[in-house]
Amino acid sequence: MTFQCSEYNRIRNYLAAILLVLVQGCAVFLPPVEYDYKTVDSHPIEGVPVTLYYLPEDASTLPLIAESVRAGITRTSRWGEIQTPVVVMIYPDHHELERAVHKTGYKWLKAWATEERISLQSPRSWPVVRKKNVMDLITHELTHVVHYQTAGIKASRSSRNDPFWFREGLASYTAGQGYRYYSRKRLLRLLLDNPAFDPMNPSRKDIRDRVKLAYSSAYHLVTYLIEKYGEEKIGELLQGIARMDSFEEAFKVTYSFKSEQLKDEWFIWLGNK
Repeated sequence: MTFQCSEYNRIRNYLAAILLVLVQGCAVFLPPVEYDYKTVDSHPIEGVPVTLYYLPEDASTLPLIAESVRAGITRTSRWGEIQTPVVVMIYPDHHELERAVHKTGYKWLKAWATEERISLQSPRSWPVVRKKNVMDLITHELTHVVHYQTAGIKASRSSRNDPFWFREGLASYTAGQGYRYYSRKRLLRLLLDNPAFDPMNPSRKDIRDRVKLAYSSAYHLVTYLIEKYGEEKIGELLQGIARMDSFEEAFKVTYSFKSEQLKDEWFIWLGNK
């Protein structure tokens, strides 16, 4: 069997990435699966550094996605600007999205972001499509992009400089997705009933299987942080992450206390009306 040069290079690069995982003995974010670009169309969004890539059957989704990107860039501008071009790759169904981002069993997953790419399950394949949900999801993912670019975080990030509660809480707060999560009162009751669950450091299994609890905790943690200390501090924290060795160091400089101390006062806030 013979291979075209481009096909050979693609396989070689993919195998090299797998080898890197084995050598390092830890997980890294592997390159997304690509479609043959001969069958994928591109759609630059005029005036913003974002290009949509899609299969022909998903062309009908472009107006809504483009509108959502424009609105999302406006909503995320409070944290920073997109500094380098971003690709939104639209996958036709959930299976192809999971395959692209190397996630299995995340039935709720509809998108995934790095510092330069958003992988999106086509709204055409969603069970129910509402404009608000698409726009909020795009804003959520663009918040990640701005977060990563501003803080200088790469796709192979670790919890050392990108804890789940801050990453997902900030994205959910910016997208106004509180309506999807538990109320403060309900969340506090669930946390007290599940002491093994750590809202500031949920396990991968908790994120996959107890998604509402994990994301509700993250959303309310960031909401409290902003209500108590202001949005300006978030910008300072993102800039601090870019300059310092870790999230914890940047957090302590920004807020004058360790992030682990946040949990105690946050629990009090959850119980207050």
